[in-house]
Amino acid sequence: MNSKHLLVAIAWCFWLGAGPAQAGEAYAIIDMHFHADRPDAEGPPGGKICAPYGEWAPRDPGKPIDVYLDWFTGNPPCKTVLTAPMEPDELRDRGIAILKRYKILALAGGTPETVEDYRSHAPDNIWSSVGFGDPDKFPSIESLRKLHAEGKLQAIGEITAQYAGIAPNDPRLEPYFALAEELDIPVGIHLGPGPPGTAYFATPGYRARAGDPFLLEEVLVRHPRLRVYAMHAGWPMGEAMIAMLYAHPQLYVDIGILDYAYPESDFYSYLKRFIDAGLEKRIMFGSDNMVWPDAIPIAIERIHKAPFLTARQKKLILHDNAARFLRIEG
Repeated sequence: MNSKHLLVAIAWCFWLGAGPAQAGEAYAIIDMHFHADRPDAEGPPGGKICAPYGEWAPRDPGKPIDVYLDWFTGNPPCKTVLTAPMEPDELRDRGIAILKRYKILALAGGTPETVEDYRSHAPDNIWSSVGFGDPDKFPSIESLRKLHAEGKLQAIGEITAQYAGIAPNDPRLEPYFALAEELDIPVGIHLGPGPPGTAYFATPGYRARAGDPFLLEEVLVRHPRLRVYAMHAGWPMGEAMIAMLYAHPQLYVDIGILDYAYPESDFYSYLKRFIDAGLEKRIMFGSDNMVWPDAIPIAIERIHKAPFLTARQKKLILHDNAARFLRIEG
């Protein structure tokens, strides 16, 4: 390692470990895709996930879906397997402990009750958001207004309507975008992958085409003061996502789940495409931890180790871009 690289490495380590007085910032990292969940949010408690998967295996439709699920989340064949906690308090407390250890501010999405439970245990590390996706359970506009008035709604997201086949330009989502623009709060919307094969075992309405980034365009034009970020960076539709970021400078993305569950070669090449397109100031860190809090450090480390990112770009992704998007001073 030459002297220049050594200085960069020292600077990076100092920044990541620095506290508020040293770094001049209250947080070292901002997680734009943190889930305040219960253990059964992703299936039966105790489910497993790879960090990362090495491949997306084929499924034989002539065999029971349980055979495929055993590969995906029952006994996944990968080097690092994360197992979800069984109890709600353990899941919450392990997630919060990681937020505190890494000096993370998390924009926590979930049901209002669960988010408030998390926030009450870590008010300095959690901002409240409300997530929804099932059209039969969309929250009322009045309930969101009430939460906002009580200081319990700082964003709307994750909107997971893609799992019901509902695209961003669907009229059913319009009242929520209008409310967010009126209240001047951000919106995070799922554009991209679900669990592989999810339409056959968990969410029969899921459609990949509903995650097309171009379907967000009329929403942005109709609501020019709206702050929106596309979760999962629109994977795998990178070219469309880049076109949207270029055409709409107020649009951002997060890289949740790509940064810990996707093969390194895929994640790094996808992220590098955005960097090469000159979009380094529009990419935000997101863990999409769901019920696996140990995914958060792994996601952070993959950013830290990305060979094509400079120390400045890593800091932009892990903190500065989200701070700008959220209008956090300092």
